[in-house]
Amino acid sequence: MNPKTLNARHIWLIGLHWGRHAVRGGAGLVYLMIALVFGLSVAHMVIMPVEQLMTAQQREMGTKDPEIIRGTIVAVGQPILRFVLGLRSMEDLTRENDVPERSKAQSTAGGDTARADRWTNFLLEKRPALLSLIFLVLVFGMPFAISFLAFNQVTGDIQSHGLRYLLLRTERGNIYFGRFLGTAAFSTAVMAVLIATITLYLGLRIRLYPAGALAGWALHGFLVLAILMLPYIAVCSILSASVDSPFLSLVLAKLVIGGVLLFSILGGLKWETMKLVRYALPWGWQNHLLHPDPSHWLGAALACVLYTGVFLLLGYARFETRDL
Repeated sequence: MNPKTLNARHIWLIGLHWGRHAVRGGAGLVYLMIALVFGLSVAHMVIMPVEQLMTAQQREMGTKDPEIIRGTIVAVGQPILRFVLGLRSMEDLTRENDVPERSKAQSTAGGDTARADRWTNFLLEKRPALLSLIFLVLVFGMPFAISFLAFNQVTGDIQSHGLRYLLLRTERGNIYFGRFLGTAAFSTAVMAVLIATITLYLGLRIRLYPAGALAGWALHGFLVLAILMLPYIAVCSILSASVDSPFLSLVLAKLVIGGVLLFSILGGLKWETMKLVRYALPWGWQNHLLHPDPSHWLGAALACVLYTGVFLLLGYARFETRDL
């Protein structure tokens, strides 16, 4: 890599054009629809039971008590979050449901459980619980959706040899990094629209949480999703620079992103060390972006940036040496 060939103005112009092209192109529209449909469907599944509870409470009591509703959300969501965050296995949850309440209270008095519950208490009680539940699902699901946007950063032009005309005006590095930035900018804009829509609905329709708390946690969730998408876009950059077929690039992106997680889960059932495979991608770190300790979410954010840098450099090395 020769930094002298990189031109910030060229990268900016290519990224700006690529971001605009994504809006008009098929991949951008497909990703926009998938991201919005998935995100709003998740929000609907989380919010709908609460709306039904509020309606039933209004019908039976003649008024709405936000404290009761928030308490119900915490009671229902706590065991689910413990499982999702890996603080409890399914066997642990089943065992806890079988023991008497007194034994359960005694078993939850230990220091390890208290430390584990600190994370769930933070997400459900210290922060707007409905947003926390939505964010956890989005953090898990959005990496699968991002490949629909990022799979064709350069591979289509490699296939058609269209990059040869662009190379008369600029260098390969400017094209590669510019298109990555354009893809990341479009993804970030979609995340902003999605989070803003969900937050406005919670604030104007549900009204369980103060506006300041909603806005602050929504901003944190937006930054989490924006940063989390970067390494997965960079993975797609490697694949896009390595193959000549856009469809093959999309298939490989799905296999790599989903395969790492699936291999880690299935292999972990047999060998405990196989669970470490998930750290080949940010799967092993990404939930910590929502952790209460700054050291955890800052470390997870730094890990995402490092993943992005490594993947980008690997992809650029391939793109710089291949025949266009």
